[in-house]
Amino acid sequence: MTPGSWVRGNLRGLPRSTVLAAYTSLPMIPTISVAAFGLEPGVDTPFGALQELPSWAARELEVRGMNVPATMLAGATGRDFEHLRDQADRFGCPVLVLEQRLALDLSSPESSMGSAERMHALATAAVRLGASHVSVALKADNDETSLERVASILREVMAEVEQHELTLMLLPQEGLTDDPERLMALVKLVGGFRIGIQPSIKHAMAHGGLEATMRRLAPYAASVVADDVKLIPELVELLQAVGYENTIALHPIRAHQLGSWKTMRDVLHTAIHGESEA
Repeated sequence: MTPGSWVRGNLRGLPRSTVLAAYTSLPMIPTISVAAFGLEPGVDTPFGALQELPSWAARELEVRGMNVPATMLAGATGRDFEHLRDQADRFGCPVLVLEQRLALDLSSPESSMGSAERMHALATAAVRLGASHVSVALKADNDETSLERVASILREVMAEVEQHELTLMLLPQEGLTDDPERLMALVKLVGGFRIGIQPSIKHAMAHGGLEATMRRLAPYAASVVADDVKLIPELVELLQAVGYENTIALHPIRAHQLGSWKTMRDVLHTAIHGESEA
């Protein structure tokens, strides 16, 4: 999937002004990582019910989309899904990525069956939300046997992912998918154009540094998590250098403080567009 197709697929159906803005003003699209608030359903947030998230994100932060953790949707009804998608369409702030941040256990054949079923359920939920990407954290040992087993499971899951025209991204996780080289090796072993990686600043810094690691992972990414405000300018510079044109998800430490979101948003905007004229 090319960067352009990511933009086209996720802005389809939005007002023309929104689409044009995404192409002309936002070569890297700012979104929010809702996981910054926590992963539990009913977690305290400044926007109230989850269905009000698109309104809050568009109004307060002027972002273009959301990465939403699946755990926040626990217990949601079909009507809840419909309401969230309607609000997302109304405010031009769609759910782009449905995230499974609590690691799915693929450490043994026995545990893998339930985890594979969970990934199938995530694909179905993503379609209902209008998302085009699912990201998952996986628990598995870092050895060759695990690498082959996990790749085999993911290839089976990818059949449904591709049928729904979704893309599956792997979240770095302690074990098999912690080391960037192993993470890329797994993606290559699975194969295809609809599997990738969802990297973050902090993970890159812990594994060789932002410059070296993000340059390698960015070509596999459709969403990069910006979880260190101080390093956003450096992140944007190197992503521009490799031609990255997808989303950057804001993920502040103090998520319950609106100022933290706005500071991070402003830093990202300046890094992409330069200082505004007085």
